[in-house]
Amino acid sequence: MHSPHSAHAGLHEPPETELVSFIDESRKPVRDPATGRVAGSGEHYVVAAAVVLRGDVAEIRNQLREVQLRVGHPLHYQDLSPTWQAKVLEHIDEIADWDGYLFETDRPLPATNYSEHHVRAKVIERAFTHLDNELGVRHAILETRGLAGTDFSSLDQKDHDVLHRLQRQEVISAGFQISHTDKSEAILQISDLLAGSRSDWLCGKSSDAFPRISHRIRSVESVFSNP
Repeated sequence: MHSPHSAHAGLHEPPETELVSFIDESRKPVRDPATGRVAGSGEHYVVAAAVVLRGDVAEIRNQLREVQLRVGHPLHYQDLSPTWQAKVLEHIDEIADWDGYLFETDRPLPATNYSEHHVRAKVIERAFTHLDNELGVRHAILETRGLAGTDFSSLDQKDHDVLHRLQRQEVISAGFQISHTDKSEAILQISDLLAGSRSDWLCGKSSDAFPRISHRIRSVESVFSNP
């Protein structure tokens, strides 16, 4: 991540040196190494954050759109074949000015004992705390899990509930804010690729993709979740 060419900003505009994070997650079951089938021993949950300088956001979006044009379809990890996953990760690595951070469960968690809402809250709590306390991120943008006005909109509200609880407890600063958007936000594709390749590596589905981009990860934090 480089320093922006200009630190000047409008009176009411955030400075270009402000850090922004783009967050997505992946949840996958552990695979049997002998058969490749779901083993039934639990699931890994990974949250990935791509952190950028506000002043670099527009350029990174442009570069991602160029990659998408070359590939010919959206850069969503699960929609790509293993060959294309590798190629897209190489393209993403060529884009400068972003840093990756991972937050994940420290072991596979049985779905029968751990609800997704509980696990996500624990992992997102660690992500928000690290982004605010350690990096000074001011704004985290997450992929929405539902459309406004539907039952799914309450899932996004759960992320806000985590934020407000941490701020009430003074664990994170009042200036740290979050918002949700859909897949049209290009930089979320970096987070999607990081989370998808990492969860594949953890659950034993693929050991090839994540090592191609692991050097762009600045830290990995494990989260212990109680039932």
